[in-house]
Amino acid sequence: MPSKDRTPSPSLDSFPAWCSPSAGPSLNTNTKTKTKTKTPPPHICAKINAQVAANPALGRPDFDFANHVRSRAYTIQTFEFEDGGESAVLLDTGVERLLPPAFAPPYAPFRTGTGPGPGPGNGTFVIGDAGENGLGMFAARDIPSGALILAEHPLIVAPYLMGISVRLADVYAELFRRLSPESRHDLMALANSRPVGECGALEAVVRTNALGIQLRVPDVEYPEIATHRAVFVNTSRCNHSCGPNARWEWDTHTFALYLSAVRPIMHGEEITIQYIACTAPRDERRAALEALYGFTCRCAYCTLSPDATEKSDAARVWLGEFWGSLPPFEAWCLERGTLTSPSTPSDEDRSENGEPEPEPEPETDPRIRAHLTALRLIKHEQLHVLDPERHVDEIAMCFGALGDREMFRAWTRRVRDAKVGVVGVCSGGAGAEGEGAEWEGEGKGARGEVFRKWLERPESFPTWGWKVGFRDEREEEEE
Repeated sequence: MPSKDRTPSPSLDSFPAWCSPSAGPSLNTNTKTKTKTKTPPPHICAKINAQVAANPALGRPDFDFANHVRSRAYTIQTFEFEDGGESAVLLDTGVERLLPPAFAPPYAPFRTGTGPGPGPGNGTFVIGDAGENGLGMFAARDIPSGALILAEHPLIVAPYLMGISVRLADVYAELFRRLSPESRHDLMALANSRPVGECGALEAVVRTNALGIQLRVPDVEYPEIATHRAVFVNTSRCNHSCGPNARWEWDTHTFALYLSAVRPIMHGEEITIQYIACTAPRDERRAALEALYGFTCRCAYCTLSPDATEKSDAARVWLGEFWGSLPPFEAWCLERGTLTSPSTPSDEDRSENGEPEPEPEPETDPRIRAHLTALRLIKHEQLHVLDPERHVDEIAMCFGALGDREMFRAWTRRVRDAKVGVVGVCSGGAGAEGEGAEWEGEGKGARGEVFRKWLERPESFPTWGWKVGFRDEREEEEE
């Protein structure tokens, strides 16, 4: 199945001086491929190397911009899709060769808006007035958790960092020229958060709205950066929330983005996504949004009382560090490593933002308690983008390793319901690699059969009794 990248995309608003609007020659639009260019000045290389290395989302700590530039050759072209969509793309020739020879149809029909504001219709969303946030996307009907909201091709795709000494204004102008008049109109109608005079209108729209998608890169000494900038007309209408109710995922095989609900969304409710990592403290989130997008976040999670904000910040930071601090499952079975839970908000503290939930039983295994705490904080902070199903999955595994039949069955039913129990959901997920996801119920029979076997015969679960078995073996050795 395609893999999913659930991490927020890296910051896409800054461009190096090497590709500044006023520097470099114009792009030669008479050739399909832009070949290698001269090496940029050393001080520019040093600055860009530091910026790329400092961004963990790019995964290039040893980046060398000088050799990056020497190794680049680009192709600029237009992709046309059977569903009527189009994409103007500038890609490294090595990246372009790794794309599928033909893009597969989307995993589900494309959903479109139904009018100027919230209301009934056949689509899943409408674009309407979001008050001080400008336009926004709203649910045209009730949308269950996990359901697909839209699938969408990008209008423009370009490298994260262009290794050519060409004005960015010229690069984007050429991509813009290759689009249909309708697509040009839709693109220029998007928001522009850049200061007046900082750059041209088209470049400002791209810098404001681009999302970071991942494309395969060749296995060479100086490969292209896998992250690319992509602009999606409908998804760009989603406003930010620090407790978003939707998330997007990219799939190269269909060259499309998939937007899905992470919790139930009511008819008329605004559909929101996260622009930045929402596990940072409130002040850091606000500062990043102000710097990147020019607004101060006033969502419900940024306007809590000082005491509630302090507890919310602690919970979010802990959730963001959870998986990195969790000992491996096998080490837990061998009773190696420890994990402590943060102080959870009291019932009084939670009254501002969600209902309290009971604490886990004191005798519960510490690892399971940590997962239960994570689930409670995810619900309290409305951070369902952090994939609560992953915690449910591991709780079931833990009870299996402990040989607890009753609890294993209870949590395995929750896993089963999340993975195969929702109609109209991509059960495998859309991602950058893989054989394709299962949509609209495909493959539920085979997957359901596996869960049925585990529920009827827990001993057939792959990790059944691991922790008990390792503990018994260790006690025998000690004797």
